[in-house]
Amino acid sequence: MDFKHFWQDYVVLKPKPGSFGAEDADAVAYTNEDMDPIKRKDRTYQWYQMGLFWIAEGFNAAQLQVSSSAFSLGLNPGLCVVACLLGNIIVSIPCAASGYLGSTLGLNFPGVVRASFGLWGSKWAMVVRAVPCLIYYGIQTSLAGQAVQACITAIWPSFAHWRVHAFPVSAHITAQELLCFVIFWLVSLPFLYLPIRTLRFLFVVKSILVPLYWTALFTWSVTAARGWPSIWTKPSLPTNGMSVGYLFGICVNAAISGNATFAVNIMDISRHSKSDKAAYLTQLFALPVFVTLTELLGCTMAVASSVVYGQVQWNPLVTINNFEARGGKFLAGVMFVFFNIMTNVTGNSIPFANDLTGLFPKYINIRRGQFICAVIGFAICPWEIQAKATTFLAFMGAYTLFLGATTGVMMTDYFWIRRGYGVNISHLFKPHGIYWYNYGCNWRAFVAWFVALGPLLPGMLQTMGVRITNKGILNLYSWNYVLVVTFSGLLYVALTTAFPVPVRTNDEDLGKLYLIDGLDPEITTGMPPSGGDEGRVENDGDNSGSEKKGFDGQVNAQLVSNMA
Repeated sequence: MDFKHFWQDYVVLKPKPGSFGAEDADAVAYTNEDMDPIKRKDRTYQWYQMGLFWIAEGFNAAQLQVSSSAFSLGLNPGLCVVACLLGNIIVSIPCAASGYLGSTLGLNFPGVVRASFGLWGSKWAMVVRAVPCLIYYGIQTSLAGQAVQACITAIWPSFAHWRVHAFPVSAHITAQELLCFVIFWLVSLPFLYLPIRTLRFLFVVKSILVPLYWTALFTWSVTAARGWPSIWTKPSLPTNGMSVGYLFGICVNAAISGNATFAVNIMDISRHSKSDKAAYLTQLFALPVFVTLTELLGCTMAVASSVVYGQVQWNPLVTINNFEARGGKFLAGVMFVFFNIMTNVTGNSIPFANDLTGLFPKYINIRRGQFICAVIGFAICPWEIQAKATTFLAFMGAYTLFLGATTGVMMTDYFWIRRGYGVNISHLFKPHGIYWYNYGCNWRAFVAWFVALGPLLPGMLQTMGVRITNKGILNLYSWNYVLVVTFSGLLYVALTTAFPVPVRTNDEDLGKLYLIDGLDPEITTGMPPSGGDEGRVENDGDNSGSEKKGFDGQVNAQLVSNMA
């Protein structure tokens, strides 16, 4: 077999009958089976499984480090937890909106963002989202490698001294840590093969284990810290000349940053939800509760480490590796390995794979994208990011600027600009439709995106090592996510008001804007019924009632009748 045939037979993805790509050759460049909207009857996530998602997702090593990092920098435990709770409440609002979008439209992020950025412009938004997902995949793998190390040293204590000086200190990783990193990386690979609809069963398993594990670690932490009162009476002693207010602000922003990806990621999961209401209510209530409980545990473990070991360990896995009870160390390590696999898959590899699918729909599906994420996540050497607490918080705070700008544009486009009109799903997968704008890009979205970053760029540069002496600018940057979402959203509304965008085509029935349920348009869009026959699309200027032929007419008629 020559290369050409191999490429066509095994690399190029073939559209399946009934998909958007099968109906029109031009659509192949914009969709594949994983990009198409999910029919309501094919969705598998019950309401309680959407709720269990945050019990499962909220408990991971990175979330534990948010509060413990702030404590290590001098913020007292009480303010750490309050800052985390405030940040989680703030970020739950865009997460709820995103969850509603995914469930209502049945689309993933690459599909939804096309409505605001355009078919080609949306690729920029996909790249912006893919980068932190990729880096976080590597970070979670690095953290879980420490859990593997705890398991091995619990069985063979001599492993702690194996090839200790093989690598220089400047490498920020030891031979043991690198080996454990590789072990976890390999163990994770089979989970990347599982389809998203199957992961809901693993959510249930993790949601059963997490409360037990949380209780055990929390009990140890409070006991080791010499009682609950001693934890909350510790004063704030900021390091590096930072004020308490500034440190509180960066802790809030770090808490937001830890879940800001889900303001654009959760629709990759919620599109599988049977209930639209569950898709957004679980974000509003489950996210702040369960993630804050995780961060409470991280803070108490940091306090306990300062009492037991004489110094603050902001990384909870280092604390676990210092456990003297070998049985407890092994069990804690095994649990963390499983928990981080689930976190890595749902929070990082799946969103990255969805973005890669949106960037290269002709060649990449979600399964291929996840394996690509694993390979690149290894190559970026994530242990360098984990080297210092300050570096970790700076990293978490910096990328939220870009995600927040995308969130502001995307949410105002749907909930403000297109309110009462909805989304014409078929046009999200075809060139020269209403979401084509100018050469496939909506310049209004890009202007709003870049201009919104302007006031916050000095603060971002400061986190990258550029010396900024104006404390007002730094304090402004400590709330960067809230501000950039607000700025980008308001700018986009202003631009689209001055330069209106098309919200519907002249030839479509209002009832065909949502193509998921085939329900009364008054129910699905909040719009009055148009009076047209269900499943029919009228020609331009033709009131004869004949069905429109070709890709648009076939897809509209087919989906409205069959996707209930």
